[in-house]
Amino acid sequence: MFGSEVRVGRTVLVVLEPGDDVIGELAAACLRFGIDGAYIPVFLGAFSEISLIGAEHPPADEDAPMPSSVLVRNCEGLGSGTVTRGADGPQVHLHASVGAKGDSARASAGHVLGGTVQYPTELVLTEILSPVLDRVANPRAHGLATLSFDPS
Repeated sequence: MFGSEVRVGRTVLVVLEPGDDVIGELAAACLRFGIDGAYIPVFLGAFSEISLIGAEHPPADEDAPMPSSVLVRNCEGLGSGTVTRGADGPQVHLHASVGAKGDSARASAGHVLGGTVQYPTELVLTEILSPVLDRVANPRAHGLATLSFDPS
């Protein structure tokens, strides 16, 4: 475990509109407001489709990173995440739980790979001024890129 006191800056409310790409528009919002690092305490909305890391059936190795994804259509849900500074711009890391409207609100949850907004989706971005957030491969987590910062 490691940690650091966080110094926060601005709080920005963002509304994604129908047809918007969730990850792309969140990155664009960070660029627009000059945000290099942030946390997203909550986002909520409806999606025409959202792709999550997951599987329709139990994986052979539940401890290994999921090698597949699921596409959930016409769903509503909520989630949270972080934003780090990447070489190509803001790197948005989201997790969500969504319920498929056409399947009695059957729920799926996981890391968001992408999605398209169906109805306005609201979220809060809270800027983190320090420490500087990054993502680096973590050998203790099967090499997945995980949140990193100088814990001084």
